[in-house]
Amino acid sequence: MMRQINQTKKPAINEHISLSTIGKGILISYIITIPLFSIFAFILTYTDFPQHMIKPVVLITTIISVLVAGSFVAKNAKSKGWLNGGAVGLLYMLLLYIASSIVLRDFSINRYILTIMIIGVLTGSIGGIVGIN
Repeated sequence: MMRQINQTKKPAINEHISLSTIGKGILISYIITIPLFSIFAFILTYTDFPQHMIKPVVLITTIISVLVAGSFVAKNAKSKGWLNGGAVGLLYMLLLYIASSIVLRDFSINRYILTIMIIGVLTGSIGGIVGIN
């Protein structure tokens, strides 16, 4: 009797969040982000791009990357696509925050950082909802 209970609990946990799938989703998001940021850096270097447009372009790039990754993760999840997508969005944003903080040597958390984190989680969740359906 005890074996049956333990065996039924294990698949229930695995169908909610898959760490390997989330890892693949984060990898996919950065595979999208890095070329887009590289193209943007090239544009910034060789054109007179307005400074006030940098943050919106970074935000749009981030949204596209997390949306695609959230959708990918949800397609491979059996249920809870919004949760898997949100986890990808959160981890993606945390890694991006850590990398940018190391480069800029500024680990401060302000309203912009919190807004970006929330946008990342919500975008990942939306991607997860789209992907699971």
